Amino acid sequence: MQEQDEPAPWSNDDLATLLSMAEFNTRAGSHNVPEIYALLERLHRAFVLAREAVEKDDRQELLIPRLLLVRAYASFLASSRLSLGGQLLETYVVLRAEIEQAWYALHIAKDAAPPTRAEVWLRRNEDPTALGRCKNEFSVRNVRTTHEAVDEGTARDLHALYERLIDFGGHPNQFGLLSGLTKSEAEKATTYHVPVLCADALPLATTLHAVVAVAVGALKVFQMIFPTRFQLVGLDTEIPGLVTKLNTLFKRYLPGADARES
Repeated sequence: MQEQDEPAPWSNDDLATLLSMAEFNTRAGSHNVPEIYALLERLHRAFVLAREAVEKDDRQELLIPRLLLVRAYASFLASSRLSLGGQLLETYVVLRAEIEQAWYALHIAKDAAPPTRAEVWLRRNEDPTALGRCKNEFSVRNVRTTHEAVDEGTARDLHALYERLIDFGGHPNQFGLLSGLTKSEAEKATTYHVPVLCADALPLATTLHAVVAVAVGALKVFQMIFPTRFQLVGLDTEIPGLVTKLNTLFKRYLPGADARES
């Protein structure tokens, strides 16, 4: 990453105010939940190691899974930034994409007759027939079934997490929309307040738990695609450690939470 000059001060318009607040929340979050932030940083290092490891894999049939690993890494970065910044609902949209990126990669990697699935995916927008074929081939049911065939337990847990993401913001469903909603009444007027940025401790910890769980789940999926590469950089021992940390750390932030392994 190139060094940059100090950015210009924020302007006084409303958009700049919100962006400045999100930036403040992001920096404050690293201090307010230091143990969670340390785990995010550990996950970041794991993704960087994974990305560097697969760069040296020259198998053509795994090119798209390699690229999707980088996109999953980028989704992890985005979800970390959004959640720490207070855009909790929007975080779930990105997390859903991160799981799908991992599932798509595995579905292509486990193709019995490569590059059939890769070509279906690459030709998606050629015509209506190709679009329909791609939608059918890469439906959530299909890609999840591929995962179940190689690791039923992780697939089951990741699918449960996927459904929870959809409930709380991955799709515009009621749980996500109504989360944090407050109502005030004055005289004959009723006002509903919908939060745009939220830095409250419990909602933030809940969302960060999802960020970590999805990242761990995605890394486990990519480990099944590149087991030797992951072993060479030590991720075969690091990922179980991340699972253990996920299952223990959040208990102090989320009373009664079931921090099951993804």
